[in-house]
Amino acid sequence: MNGRAAIRRGGVGLALAGAACLFGLSGTEVLEVGRSGPRIPVRPGEVVTLRYTQSMYGTPVEERLRVEEGRLVLFEVVASDAALEYLRIESRGPGNAALALEGFTVPADSVGGHVLAVGGREVPLAAVRPEDGRVSVRLARASRFTVFVHYLKESLP
Repeated sequence: MNGRAAIRRGGVGLALAGAACLFGLSGTEVLEVGRSGPRIPVRPGEVVTLRYTQSMYGTPVEERLRVEEGRLVLFEVVASDAALEYLRIESRGPGNAALALEGFTVPADSVGGHVLAVGGREVPLAAVRPEDGRVSVRLARASRFTVFVHYLKESLP
């Protein structure tokens, strides 16, 4: 083997090692929005917000969830008194709701204008392709490479 071939092979090996370090072989926790929608990296303690208009009263509702131990924990619902009463929530402020979820779904034909907000990003759920008439939102593990590929798909026209 000549010197150039050895250098070339070494360079390819170094590039592969660098890519493995950059993207990591281990997974990172992401919020998966629909099967083919965004994959948004999240950290424990990060707040995920679901905003929509409550159809019966036409008032805004904000459901606040926290990423905890691989689950989404609903810890607060912000809404009008009438909407809170309709949802059977008796108080206002953090802690007025307590529900641990693996994920949730929103009907694709919902009229509430649902928007998911996390990490400085806002995702209108109406823009996500539904499956079986619903848009699913859940925590999952994904390699950094997969997250990067999804980011590129979203960024390209």
